[in-house]
Amino acid sequence: MLDPFLLMLIFMLLLFVAMNYFGKKKTAQLREQRMAAIVVGNSVRTHSGFFGTVVDIDGDTVTLESPSGAETMWHKDAIFGAQEPPLAAVEDAVEEDGAVDGPRPEDRTQ
Repeated sequence: MLDPFLLMLIFMLLLFVAMNYFGKKKTAQLREQRMAAIVVGNSVRTHSGFFGTVVDIDGDTVTLESPSGAETMWHKDAIFGAQEPPLAAVEDAVEEDGAVDGPRPEDRTQ
């Protein structure tokens, strides 16, 4: 019969190998998803939080256009993935007469 310490050592080694294998597999899958998102015309987000539209791809360099129209160059590894900018919807912010919603000066109490 094997020593319990040896069995535990073998179990820990197998656990380490399995975690390493599945971790690398998941990392490779996420990288493939990120690289598939880098297509001209897609909206993407970088790891630093910059949102832009892919304008050009030249090797490992990706040119992104910001909503203001400025173009910046980024490395492919800096792209987090495809994501639209989370812009706030402007609904019910302006009344029909053009006034902004909110308390009016005549409604305030002193």
